Amino acid sequence: MFFNNIIGQSVVKEKLMLSVQHNRVSHAQLFLGPEGNGSLALALAYAQFINCEKKLENDSCGKCSSCIKAQKMIHPDIHFSFPVFKLKTGSENPALSSDFSKQWREAVVANPYQNLNDWLEFISSDNKQGNISAEECRVMIHKLSLNTYESKHKVMIIWLAEYLRKEGNILLKLLEEPPANTLLILIAENREQVLNTILSRCQIIAIPRIDDNDLLDDLMMKHNLNLEAANKILRQSQGNYREALRLIVNTEEDEPEILKRWMRLLIDKKSSVELVKWVEEISRAGREKQKQFLRYTLEFIRECIVMHYSGEAISNLYDEEKKMAAYLLQRLKTEEWKIIDERIEQSHYHIERNASPKILFMNLSLQIQNIISAKKLSLAS
Repeated sequence: MFFNNIIGQSVVKEKLMLSVQHNRVSHAQLFLGPEGNGSLALALAYAQFINCEKKLENDSCGKCSSCIKAQKMIHPDIHFSFPVFKLKTGSENPALSSDFSKQWREAVVANPYQNLNDWLEFISSDNKQGNISAEECRVMIHKLSLNTYESKHKVMIIWLAEYLRKEGNILLKLLEEPPANTLLILIAENREQVLNTILSRCQIIAIPRIDDNDLLDDLMMKHNLNLEAANKILRQSQGNYREALRLIVNTEEDEPEILKRWMRLLIDKKSSVELVKWVEEISRAGREKQKQFLRYTLEFIRECIVMHYSGEAISNLYDEEKKMAAYLLQRLKTEEWKIIDERIEQSHYHIERNASPKILFMNLSLQIQNIISAKKLSLAS
């Protein structure tokens, strides 16, 4: 992986390259930031750059033996650890990353911006939960205790360090006193879920969401989207490149129409039967589509709040969305929009954690209905 292939993140790239050029590489670093920001891609490029035999000023050479192996993810001194599950139910053998090394290479080469659900689906987890086991931690310690095979540095990339859980305490001595020329790169999306004992032993590198201009350029140049289509995906993905890729593939989805129908049903209390049907339909849609719908709804609500404070002129909504937003804004207070925003964000959180979609969407519908029905609204068709 080359730094030049990573979308945006110019400040982080420069910081990482300068740390190598000035010989100031911290032995334990935590790349921390939201999903789809390119943290794994940055870790791959960083590991390749560190061991490159003929470094360029702003990237690895790509031609030396070390770079060629790193690009294929077969470098003997670059190791990986990531959430996995037991291959056989009831087996006494712990789940290890090495059991999935071939699939890991294929998945990451295809999409280094993947999230945990993508990875578990790729290896056909059948709804099993991934984790990084205590035995996996011991294997990491053993691997890093060995001499390097051909490069100066040994690198261990731990993807989604949140899944170390309490077993991560096994790595504390390694994080404090690693062998010479050893670099541990931990990647995490949720700071609150990373052990404090690990946080305190790592240099934290904040990886922000991808800048809008950088993402827009990529969507138009690499994916050949026109400006309007690229802007729509940009707005919905919110700097998450993994989500942008999903939206490109699923352009047939029409979240505005789904939302408009939902709002009508919530406003008209007499449509309880139709509301139940809507809940059943969205429950059958699949978890990824449910998450996308909730993200779109959150985005719509936040644009409504922007319109309330700043006017329609700076709104990112399209014409049909603006009509619905303008109608609702005349009748709902900002505080009520904020409550609805909180309810939907909580629902998105629980959907990600495998809550029952039928119960969740019905509960959410009733909560929002209680807020808006008192206003006696009627949404124009």
